[in-house]
Amino acid sequence: MPTAIADAGMMGAVKVQPSPDAAAESGTFTEAACADDAPRRGRPRSKEFDASILAATLELAGEVGIKGMSMDDLAQRAGVSKATIYRRWPSKEILVLQALQSAMHPLDDVDTGEVVEDLRLCLGQMIARMSKKDRINDVLPHLIEMATHDATLRSAVDDYVANRRVPVRQVLERAIGRAELPADTDVEMVLDALLGPIVYRRLLSGGVLDADFVDRLIVLVLPGR
Repeated sequence: MPTAIADAGMMGAVKVQPSPDAAAESGTFTEAACADDAPRRGRPRSKEFDASILAATLELAGEVGIKGMSMDDLAQRAGVSKATIYRRWPSKEILVLQALQSAMHPLDDVDTGEVVEDLRLCLGQMIARMSKKDRINDVLPHLIEMATHDATLRSAVDDYVANRRVPVRQVLERAIGRAELPADTDVEMVLDALLGPIVYRRLLSGGVLDADFVDRLIVLVLPGR
Protein backbone atom coordinates (compact mmCIF):
# COMPACT_ATOMS: atom_id res chain seq x y z
CA MET A 1 0.00 0.00 0.00
CA PRO A 2 2.92 2.43 -0.22
CA THR A 3 1.40 3.63 -3.47
CA ALA A 4 -1.73 5.40 -2.84
CA ILE A 5 -3.88 8.35 -3.96
CA ALA A 6 -5.53 11.65 -6.37
CA ASP A 7 -8.78 12.80 -7.84
CA ALA A 8 -10.81 10.21 -9.69
CA GLY A 9 -12.12 11.33 -13.05
CA MET A 10 -15.68 10.60 -13.92
CA MET A 11 -16.17 7.48 -16.02
CA GLY A 12 -18.29 7.50 -19.16
CA ALA A 13 -21.86 6.21 -19.39
CA VAL A 14 -22.11 2.46 -19.00
CA LYS A 15 -24.16 -0.05 -20.92
CA VAL A 16 -27.92 0.35 -20.51
CA GLN A 17 -29.53 -2.31 -18.34
CA PRO A 18 -33.23 -3.12 -18.34
CA SER A 19 -33.78 -2.47 -14.63
CA PRO A 20 -32.52 0.45 -12.49
CA ASP A 21 -33.17 -1.60 -9.37
CA ALA A 22 -30.98 -4.42 -10.65
CA ALA A 23 -28.27 -1.89 -11.41
CA ALA A 24 -28.57 -0.52 -7.90
CA GLU A 25 -28.06 -3.98 -6.47
CA SER A 26 -24.84 -4.40 -8.47
CA GLY A 27 -23.61 -0.92 -7.62
CA THR A 28 -23.57 0.14 -11.29
CA PHE A 29 -25.51 3.20 -12.44
CA THR A 30 -27.13 3.18 -15.87
CA GLU A 31 -28.66 5.48 -18.46
CA ALA A 32 -31.95 3.63 -18.08
CA ALA A 33 -32.04 4.50 -14.42
CA CYS A 34 -31.72 8.17 -15.32
CA ALA A 35 -34.58 8.32 -17.80
CA ASP A 36 -37.27 9.40 -15.36
CA ASP A 37 -35.18 12.31 -14.12
CA ALA A 38 -33.32 13.45 -17.23
CA PRO A 39 -32.40 17.14 -17.17
CA ARG A 40 -33.76 19.53 -19.73
CA ARG A 41 -31.20 20.86 -22.21
CA GLY A 42 -29.15 23.61 -20.61
CA ARG A 43 -30.37 22.90 -17.09
CA PRO A 44 -27.45 23.32 -14.66
CA ARG A 45 -26.37 20.56 -12.32
CA SER A 46 -27.45 21.37 -8.78
CA LYS A 47 -24.52 21.93 -6.41
CA GLU A 48 -26.93 21.57 -3.49
CA PHE A 49 -27.91 18.08 -4.66
CA ASP A 50 -24.24 17.16 -5.12
CA ALA A 51 -23.32 18.31 -1.61
CA SER A 52 -26.28 16.51 -0.06
CA ILE A 53 -25.53 13.26 -1.89
CA LEU A 54 -21.80 13.34 -1.08
CA ALA A 55 -22.39 14.04 2.61
CA ALA A 56 -25.00 11.28 2.86
CA THR A 57 -22.69 8.86 1.02
CA LEU A 58 -19.83 9.40 3.45
CA GLU A 59 -22.17 9.05 6.42
CA LEU A 60 -23.90 5.90 5.20
CA ALA A 61 -20.74 4.18 3.92
CA GLY A 62 -19.09 4.85 7.26
CA GLU A 63 -22.00 3.16 9.04
CA VAL A 64 -22.56 0.07 6.89
CA GLY A 65 -19.57 -0.15 4.56
CA ILE A 66 -19.60 0.27 0.80
CA LYS A 67 -20.94 -3.22 0.08
CA GLY A 68 -23.81 -2.74 2.51
CA MET A 69 -24.73 0.70 1.19
CA SER A 70 -28.19 0.63 -0.42
CA MET A 71 -29.02 3.17 -3.12
CA ASP A 72 -32.55 3.36 -1.76
CA ASP A 73 -31.24 4.25 1.70
CA LEU A 74 -28.76 6.72 0.21
CA ALA A 75 -31.43 8.49 -1.85
CA GLN A 76 -33.72 8.72 1.17
CA ARG A 77 -30.96 10.08 3.40
CA ALA A 78 -29.83 12.62 0.78
CA GLY A 79 -33.42 13.69 0.04
CA VAL A 80 -33.15 13.00 -3.70
CA SER A 81 -34.37 10.40 -6.18
CA LYS A 82 -32.21 7.44 -7.14
CA ALA A 83 -32.27 8.73 -10.72
CA THR A 84 -30.62 11.95 -9.53
CA ILE A 85 -27.75 9.88 -8.13
CA TYR A 86 -27.50 7.63 -11.19
CA ARG A 87 -27.25 10.63 -13.48
CA ARG A 88 -24.18 11.96 -11.67
CA TRP A 89 -21.99 8.93 -10.88
CA PRO A 90 -21.28 5.77 -12.91
CA SER A 91 -20.67 3.49 -9.91
CA LYS A 92 -21.17 3.33 -6.18
CA GLU A 93 -17.42 3.07 -5.61
CA ILE A 94 -16.59 6.17 -7.64
CA LEU A 95 -19.32 8.03 -5.76
CA VAL A 96 -17.75 7.02 -2.43
CA LEU A 97 -14.31 8.06 -3.62
CA GLN A 98 -15.57 11.50 -4.66
CA ALA A 99 -17.37 11.83 -1.32
CA LEU A 100 -14.08 11.06 0.40
CA GLN A 101 -12.24 13.64 -1.70
CA SER A 102 -14.89 16.28 -1.03
CA ALA A 103 -14.43 15.91 2.73
CA MET A 104 -10.62 15.99 2.71
CA HIS A 105 -8.78 19.24 3.30
CA PRO A 106 -5.17 19.81 2.24
CA LEU A 107 -2.50 19.68 4.91
CA ASP A 108 -1.02 23.00 5.94
CA ASP A 109 2.13 23.85 4.00
CA VAL A 110 5.17 23.37 6.22
CA ASP A 111 8.49 25.13 5.63
CA THR A 112 10.58 25.86 8.73
CA GLY A 113 13.83 25.68 6.79
CA GLU A 114 14.86 22.40 8.43
CA VAL A 115 13.89 19.01 7.05
CA VAL A 116 13.48 17.10 10.33
CA GLU A 117 11.20 19.75 11.83
CA ASP A 118 9.25 19.99 8.57
CA LEU A 119 8.74 16.22 8.58
CA ARG A 120 7.69 16.22 12.24
CA LEU A 121 5.04 18.82 11.55
CA CYS A 122 3.85 17.37 8.24
CA LEU A 123 3.67 13.76 9.42
CA GLY A 124 2.17 14.93 12.70
CA GLN A 125 -0.69 16.60 10.83
CA MET A 126 -1.22 13.45 8.79
CA ILE A 127 -1.31 11.20 11.85
CA ALA A 128 -3.67 13.54 13.70
CA ARG A 129 -6.15 13.35 10.84
CA MET A 130 -5.80 9.59 10.41
CA SER A 131 -6.34 9.05 14.13
CA LYS A 132 -9.59 10.99 14.29
CA LYS A 133 -12.74 8.95 14.60
CA ASP A 134 -14.72 10.30 11.68
CA ARG A 135 -16.48 9.19 8.53
CA ILE A 136 -13.41 9.65 6.34
CA ASN A 137 -11.34 7.22 8.35
CA ASP A 138 -14.26 4.79 8.56
CA VAL A 139 -14.73 4.69 4.79
CA LEU A 140 -11.17 4.60 3.45
CA PRO A 141 -10.37 0.99 4.49
CA HIS A 142 -13.55 -0.23 2.76
CA LEU A 143 -12.56 1.61 -0.42
CA ILE A 144 -9.03 0.18 -0.42
CA GLU A 145 -10.41 -3.32 0.06
CA MET A 146 -12.75 -3.01 -2.90
CA ALA A 147 -10.01 -1.48 -5.06
CA THR A 148 -8.05 -4.74 -4.87
CA HIS A 149 -10.78 -6.35 -7.01
CA ASP A 150 -11.51 -3.45 -9.40
CA ALA A 151 -8.76 -2.15 -11.70
CA THR A 152 -10.59 1.08 -12.52
CA LEU A 153 -11.24 1.85 -8.88
CA ARG A 154 -7.67 0.89 -7.98
CA SER A 155 -6.35 3.40 -10.50
CA ALA A 156 -8.57 6.11 -9.01
CA VAL A 157 -7.48 5.24 -5.46
CA ASP A 158 -3.81 5.23 -6.51
CA ASP A 159 -4.28 8.71 -7.96
CA TYR A 160 -5.96 9.83 -4.77
CA VAL A 161 -3.10 8.50 -2.64
CA ALA A 162 -0.49 10.10 -4.89
CA ASN A 163 -2.11 13.46 -4.21
CA ARG A 164 -1.97 12.89 -0.47
CA ARG A 165 1.80 12.28 -0.73
CA VAL A 166 2.42 15.71 -2.24
CA PRO A 167 3.00 17.68 1.02
CA VAL A 168 5.70 15.27 2.23
CA ARG A 169 7.29 15.21 -1.23
CA GLN A 170 7.51 19.00 -1.17
CA VAL A 171 9.30 18.87 2.21
CA LEU A 172 11.87 16.43 0.81
CA GLU A 173 12.37 18.35 -2.44
CA ARG A 174 12.95 21.59 -0.54
CA ALA A 175 15.47 19.80 1.67
CA ILE A 176 17.32 18.66 -1.46
CA GLY A 177 17.26 22.23 -2.76
CA ARG A 178 18.84 23.41 0.52
CA ALA A 179 21.46 20.62 0.29
CA GLU A 180 20.17 19.05 3.52
CA LEU A 181 19.64 15.86 1.56
CA PRO A 182 21.85 14.55 -1.29
CA ALA A 183 20.87 15.66 -4.78
CA ASP A 184 20.45 12.01 -5.82
CA THR A 185 18.01 11.17 -2.99
CA ASP A 186 15.37 8.71 -4.16
CA VAL A 187 12.39 10.82 -3.11
CA GLU A 188 9.78 8.16 -3.94
CA MET A 189 11.62 5.55 -1.90
CA VAL A 190 11.93 7.89 1.08
CA LEU A 191 8.22 8.68 0.79
CA ASP A 192 7.40 4.97 0.86
CA ALA A 193 9.68 4.45 3.86
CA LEU A 194 8.05 7.31 5.78
CA LEU A 195 4.42 6.75 4.90
CA GLY A 196 4.34 2.95 4.69
CA PRO A 197 4.73 2.35 8.45
CA ILE A 198 2.07 4.96 9.21
CA VAL A 199 -0.46 3.36 6.88
CA TYR A 200 0.47 -0.12 8.17
CA ARG A 201 -0.18 0.89 11.79
CA ARG A 202 -3.39 2.72 10.90
CA LEU A 203 -4.96 -0.01 8.78
CA LEU A 204 -3.38 -3.28 9.92
CA SER A 205 -1.48 -3.50 13.19
CA GLY A 206 -3.29 -0.87 15.24
CA GLY A 207 0.06 0.25 16.65
CA VAL A 208 0.53 3.57 18.39
CA LEU A 209 0.75 6.64 16.16
CA ASP A 210 2.16 9.57 18.10
CA ALA A 211 4.95 12.16 18.13
CA ASP A 212 7.46 9.68 19.54
CA PHE A 213 6.70 7.26 16.70
CA VAL A 214 7.23 10.05 14.15
CA ASP A 215 10.59 11.01 15.70
CA ARG A 216 11.84 7.41 15.68
CA LEU A 217 10.61 6.92 12.13
CA ILE A 218 12.46 9.99 10.85
CA VAL A 219 15.71 8.87 12.52
CA LEU A 220 15.31 5.41 11.00
CA VAL A 221 14.64 6.70 7.47
CA LEU A 222 17.05 9.65 7.58
CA PRO A 223 19.84 8.55 9.95
CA GLY A 224 22.11 11.31 11.18
CA ARG A 225 19.49 14.04 10.69
